[in-house]
Amino acid sequence: MSLRLKITLWVSIGLMVVLFFSFTFVYYMFIRVTTKGEIDLLKDKASALLLRDLPNHPEYWKDNMQMDELLIPQEMLRYITPDSKVAHQIYSDTNLASYPASYSTKASEALFTDADGILLFVRTPVFKDGKQVALLEIGRSLRRLGTYSEMLISILVLTSIGALILVLIGGYFYTNVLFRPLKQFITTMQNIEESGSFRHITLPANQANDELMMLGNTFNRMIDRLQDMFRKQEQFLADASHELRTPLTIIESYASLLRRWASSNDQLREEALEAIVSESAQLKLLTQNLLSLTNTNRTNCEQNIDFDLIQLVEQTAASLRVTSFREIRVQTEHNMKELAMTGDPYQIRQLLIILIDNALKYSQKIVDIRVCLQDKQVIIKVMDQGIGIAEEDLPHVFDRFYRSDKARNRKQGGAGLGLAIAQHIVLKHHGHIELQSSLGLGSTAVVTLPQSCQ
Repeated sequence: MSLRLKITLWVSIGLMVVLFFSFTFVYYMFIRVTTKGEIDLLKDKASALLLRDLPNHPEYWKDNMQMDELLIPQEMLRYITPDSKVAHQIYSDTNLASYPASYSTKASEALFTDADGILLFVRTPVFKDGKQVALLEIGRSLRRLGTYSEMLISILVLTSIGALILVLIGGYFYTNVLFRPLKQFITTMQNIEESGSFRHITLPANQANDELMMLGNTFNRMIDRLQDMFRKQEQFLADASHELRTPLTIIESYASLLRRWASSNDQLREEALEAIVSESAQLKLLTQNLLSLTNTNRTNCEQNIDFDLIQLVEQTAASLRVTSFREIRVQTEHNMKELAMTGDPYQIRQLLIILIDNALKYSQKIVDIRVCLQDKQVIIKVMDQGIGIAEEDLPHVFDRFYRSDKARNRKQGGAGLGLAIAQHIVLKHHGHIELQSSLGLGSTAVVTLPQSCQ
């Protein structure tokens, strides 16, 4: 069953339920108000008869002229004694007289329904010298009310049927208009599924900003994001394949060379082994970077450890001084000795190594690191005086495998994953990173991190 048919049926069922309870209430109030009015009339008539002092004037019942003037068609007057016998009775409806008499010491009213319609009885005690001596009962047949009630029921039923037909017809056409954009959505999605290509849903420019328009806009944004991710994935696979192929090709070539010629040539064997070891290390580093990039796809830092950032920066700089034989200076705000931070110290160290290593690769001069604290935000700057980056390359430096000068980068090592990993580390710590650079004037990596990544 289609969603359009389901909505039409459920709306119709809901309307019928509402109409049923509404019409039931209308019918109940009609009967109640009408019968209450009749009861009040009969009570007034009973009060008028009691004023005639019926116990002391039994001749009223014998002389029908005096009672008949109060008797209307389809009505009955009874005078019931304590032994539940009818002492006097006049009536204009035999059906009322056929109902058995019942003596009561309290005023009451009763409502019955039979084939002739609605029958109404009002009973009022008759007193003489402060003592009840009889019961006056007035009955009235409300045949006309029964006819009206049947007519009302017929009208309500016909109204319900008409409303149901209108709802079914109107609901069908309304849902057809309502679901027209959804049909377009489904068609577009099916085309995407069959063709494998990304497509947008065409949205009218003048349509109201309703839920369907929001759904269409969300779908188009999702398609844009999926298309961008798919493009990046293809680029990632192509770049990864290229980066992996290069060291593997070199290793394979030198291994073949070793097999053919290096057994009798010590210099060639040494050169081949050195190249294989070097490219194997490059391949290992590339694999480690790929694994690091995969692990950093998580949105939150896995560890929340308290550590001293300044001490971590100085230790990292000291290690890289030894390995690079270069000068790396660390400066802090107001000669600050400690800076407490909460996060993952291993990843922060990895972030520093990536930024400092980049600065060392592209600069032959001193690398400066500055650390300061502003409004509970830790700011780390890694500055070099190297070759810099062209303005058109800056928006892409954090893309995976992106390198502004592929020949130079290949020569210096690396696969273009460092800054992508650095960005993910910063994002996991809920921070921000940017690279400021001008061609020939050096570069500055600015990292802003909260003191706590929680």
